[in-house]
Amino acid sequence: MKRILLILLIIVVGGYGAAHWQVNRTVKSQLDQAAQMAAGVGRLTYGQIWVIPTGEVRVHNLNFAANGQNGDVRIQSASLETDNLLALVQLGQTLSNNEVPQRLAFRLNGIELDLNTMRSLVDNSAQQHMLAAGCGEERTYFNFTDLDSMGYRQTRSDMTMEYRLSPARDTLQVEGEFTTETMYRMSARLEVALAEGQGAAAMMGATLNQVQLQVEDLGYVPEVMSYCARETGLSIEAYKTRHVSAWEQLWQQQGVVLGDGVVEAYATYIERPESLSLESFARLNAMQLMMTSDPQALLDLIAPQIVVNGGVPSPVQLTLARPERPAPSVAEPEAPQPEARQLETEPAQASQAPRVVEVPVADLARWLNTEMVINLSDGREFRGEIESLNDDEVQFKQSVFGGTMVMPVARDTIRRVRVVNP
Repeated sequence: MKRILLILLIIVVGGYGAAHWQVNRTVKSQLDQAAQMAAGVGRLTYGQIWVIPTGEVRVHNLNFAANGQNGDVRIQSASLETDNLLALVQLGQTLSNNEVPQRLAFRLNGIELDLNTMRSLVDNSAQQHMLAAGCGEERTYFNFTDLDSMGYRQTRSDMTMEYRLSPARDTLQVEGEFTTETMYRMSARLEVALAEGQGAAAMMGATLNQVQLQVEDLGYVPEVMSYCARETGLSIEAYKTRHVSAWEQLWQQQGVVLGDGVVEAYATYIERPESLSLESFARLNAMQLMMTSDPQALLDLIAPQIVVNGGVPSPVQLTLARPERPAPSVAEPEAPQPEARQLETEPAQASQAPRVVEVPVADLARWLNTEMVINLSDGREFRGEIESLNDDEVQFKQSVFGGTMVMPVARDTIRRVRVVNP
């Protein structure tokens, strides 16, 4: 018995040693190639490479120093995780065969940045910062001086990206997280039900089951409120009110009119910053998303909810403003507009265009398997055939990428029906 156990131990240790050598050699080769490619812009170095028996390879002490810059980017460790050691060893071959591994996770731990040495990069990334709304007349984002005044001269962050396929490979979960110590943690989660088949057909049949975006405050919001209160000469409570109002106006300037519930939820988060989440559990397939051209209709389909500090979800109510058409000039007469083209074909055009006739929505059952155009209450328009119907919905068949797709349409959302060549 002891001999058998000893043989098994030798096999296990030998197998791990061989796997360690192969993975270590491959990763080292890849890192050396990356260092050579980066030589023109900076210097990339790394430390020890560990292969963990659970199916993880970890590289320690990565450092990148850009040419002509005093500072550098330091990463305590970077790791790639699979389901097990065998999956890690075979990862390269799996990808070469265009196969998708059951699970992959990529992690960066201890990303250290010295913002002072990266001042030019920080100050030149002048993107609109919603949290800076109301913090002075000219300030639209936080530069290095602002961040330094809040105590953020150096930052340390962690990042994770991971996906998992279910054992039956019919569900895909994707998760990501980015954390900066004493500032915030941002996370995202996505779940997709996969369809059978490959390529475009599988993509078109995929169904989005869940989306969740969340930010957790780790001390950043109170620092911002205190700093901006000092900058504007207001009390912290007075500045919070000013900020929420400026935040709402900033959205309006970008064409988004927020509902009172959304503004109140954000005000609650600013007053007691713990967590703020957006989530949707609407089951939407890729074709529904692609066929919805109106942003407001797409938002209604997604039906997002907002959750503050782990409380009760409430619907996100907002309106996407459309730009108004400018009024015609008084000095010059308005040019005559061409008449709208009618769908009903004139007799002289009958040989060139199909004849389209509007029929009552109540008569849908008479036009099964007949080409038609339907218009829905949300503004969408589809062309295809009714394959079947009942009292609540119709199964509407359309031509997609050389094939056909059938999608359910609620009967009470159909506002207009036009039959082609009845």
